[in-house]
Amino acid sequence: MRFVVTPEIFELFPGLKLPVAVAEDVSPSADAAGIEELWRQSWEDAARSASDHDNPQSHPRVAAWRTAMSGIGISGRKFPSSIESLLRRASKGGDPPRINPLVDFYNAVSLRHVVPTGGFDLEEIDETLELRLTRAGDAFYPLDGSAAESVDPGEVAYASGAEILTRHFVYKQSRKALLGDSTTSLFLVSEVLGEVEAGEGVANAVLEDFACGLQRHFGAEPATFIVEEGSSEIPLSARR
Repeated sequence: MRFVVTPEIFELFPGLKLPVAVAEDVSPSADAAGIEELWRQSWEDAARSASDHDNPQSHPRVAAWRTAMSGIGISGRKFPSSIESLLRRASKGGDPPRINPLVDFYNAVSLRHVVPTGGFDLEEIDETLELRLTRAGDAFYPLDGSAAESVDPGEVAYASGAEILTRHFVYKQSRKALLGDSTTSLFLVSEVLGEVEAGEGVANAVLEDFACGLQRHFGAEPATFIVEEGSSEIPLSARR
């Protein structure tokens, strides 16, 4: 199994870096209390810092996504990045929504660094996980529906075979390969735009949080990678 980013993606998003952690023998609920605390702290910190900006979309790391997607003809208002949606919810305060420890973990990392993050259950992935442009015959099955959504060719998406796992890159995820309480083998990824990285070491900081969190809270020893132009293919195995 492997993860491949096609060359067109780096042409559309110059300087893009993808911190990736691949882990096996994961214990999804090994430290549920620790994850709950981490998630709550990240949520509260994000809510407190919201007053530093006029609105979530004006945060520089969120605004960069609106600009990048607009540059390829996608409305950030209609299809907001996952970090924009998450930061918007956090800015309203209240208790953080809880899904399960693995999802709460990567959402905590997302808010801490104000970048999109996500994950897939590798047991549900075909031989190759791709980040590519969609093509004729691809299908997307949304979380909130039973029928496939139409996908126009040319969207940026994660894909497993002909099944699209995300719409508009970092907008929303399908119901295939979701992380859950039964997950034992996973792929975590964050998307760091070149404008966000810009010498700040964001990708490496996210990668360190992935690795340390998987070790501490889930009893896993992940393999970690920075996927970027010139290094765009990695194995989907934590075995060394």
